[in-house]
Amino acid sequence: MKCFLSFIIACMAFLPSQADDLFDGTTSVGFGITTFLLNGANPANQKIFPKESEGAIGGGFPNWQSGFSLKGTLGIDKKNTYRIPFGLDYYIMNGVQRLPDKFYTIQASHTIHIPTLFTGFEYAFAELPLANAKAYAGIDLRLSMMAPTELEVNLNYEKPDFPDTTRYFGKSSATRLGTGLRIGIEGIVEDRWSVNISAGYTVFNLLGRDNERGELFTPSSITESVESMIGGIMTAVLIQYRL
Repeated sequence: MKCFLSFIIACMAFLPSQADDLFDGTTSVGFGITTFLLNGANPANQKIFPKESEGAIGGGFPNWQSGFSLKGTLGIDKKNTYRIPFGLDYYIMNGVQRLPDKFYTIQASHTIHIPTLFTGFEYAFAELPLANAKAYAGIDLRLSMMAPTELEVNLNYEKPDFPDTTRYFGKSSATRLGTGLRIGIEGIVEDRWSVNISAGYTVFNLLGRDNERGELFTPSSITESVESMIGGIMTAVLIQYRL
């Protein structure tokens, strides 16, 4: 892990000073929001505390999750038809559930922070002159570095004679290597400013799965014997500035 981060830092320090020799295109930086929706029958997108007939403890993430994205793009040719993207996506996953009972109410909150480094290759396959934009497709490699998961469970009693109780559960941190495919449109708004809108599909744990830890996005490994491959639909909206 430390070797990988050292390599990224070395590349970022080397590329600006050598860009004129290596790349004929322009360089841009962008910042914006990114979202994803888990798909499939993975426990991650099921209720945290399902009914007995529905299975084990879930992640509580059936809805869209969000984060922010910081992206740099290096153009290889003068028209920026071929380019190399790199950057950081930071996702904050939040799952909640409320279970009323006769004497108390259970309130559960499951949180996971996922900083993700990425790099890859993009190809602008079509120009849209009327919109002053380009359509592109891309593939990337993604290193997800999950913080320890945190499940907070509150027991709120109806009678004031009983104090409320809070419990914390979760899994250890994890690092996984994944990949993604993306298609998007990049349109110039004014001079050096542009908007980049894209959507795609990403697999989070293509490599590095650990069956002993259980599923990737659940708070407990009880009844879990494998870590299934899991992916999701991704979207991003970025504001870019050409350097």
